[in-house]
Amino acid sequence: MYFLLGTGLSSLTVSAAHGAPLADAKDRARWQATAKNVTISRDQWGIPHVQRKTDADGVFGLLYAQAEDDFKRIGNIGNN
Repeated sequence: MYFLLGTGLSSLTVSAAHGAPLADAKDRARWQATAKNVTISRDQWGIPHVQRKTDADGVFGLLYAQAEDDFKRIGNIGNN
């Protein structure tokens, strides 16, 4: 299973608890450009393998895959 992050990131909207956007258009454009440099494939056990152009792109891809797998726990960091 392969997918490019650029296709899934186009509708990214990040909102705070009060509903105000946290990311402006400039941030979203930068993330979309980074996502085009990353491809994530998952093996038969669901383990993500990140193909990237730079190390920074790899970190972005790994964090994206982690968010897909465990977004509820990531979203609760600092909300104890």
